[in-house]
Amino acid sequence: MQKLFFIASFFVAAFQVKAQNADSIFIKKLADEILTNGKAYENLRHLTKQIGGRLAGSPGMVKSEQWGMIVMKESGAEKASMQQCMVPHWVRGGEDQASFNVQGKKVYEKLDVVALGNSIGTGKNGVTAEVIKVNSFDELEKRKDEVKGKIVFYNYKFNDTYINTFLAYRDASQYRGQGPSRAAKYGAKAVIVRSMSHAADNNPHTGATRYDSAYEKIPAVAIGLR
Repeated sequence: MQKLFFIASFFVAAFQVKAQNADSIFIKKLADEILTNGKAYENLRHLTKQIGGRLAGSPGMVKSEQWGMIVMKESGAEKASMQQCMVPHWVRGGEDQASFNVQGKKVYEKLDVVALGNSIGTGKNGVTAEVIKVNSFDELEKRKDEVKGKIVFYNYKFNDTYINTFLAYRDASQYRGQGPSRAAKYGAKAVIVRSMSHAADNNPHTGATRYDSAYEKIPAVAIGLR
């Protein structure tokens, strides 16, 4: 019985090794095909450059959906279909502008700012208030009694020590996503967030913010890095 068990175990192990080798060969062939004949970067270029912005509910979103369906079919997908769903619809207003005063004196220098996605507008008169700078949510909590009636500037730096840059983006983007409502909780009038990017340029990088229904919605912008 022991001899029979040993022989059976040997054949099972040999079969598993053969199956793994076959899988490895197939995966290698897939990788070779993608690396030599892949169109991923060309598809990405077309999506971002030819179609452009694709905000939820926008004409660009519809165009990208239609293009994606065509690409799926041309790529040989056995089944490709589209399903209807409800999405939030947000439209950016006019040009975003900002200026600041130093000790009561207006500084005529344009600040490059862009409203965060889903942000409410400021109205034609804008928002004027003292700015309070905090470097983290922890600091916001410590200084919460100073926030009421002010504009909160989250000066949270993009962490360059992350090898996986997406982790750095996810880490910083919490200030974009949660920042406005967390500041509104203590009576802030508006929020400015530091651009979510490694690049130290003056091109603000934004994304969407998410309002907590428990607090007032306040305007929010991203500012470029000088």
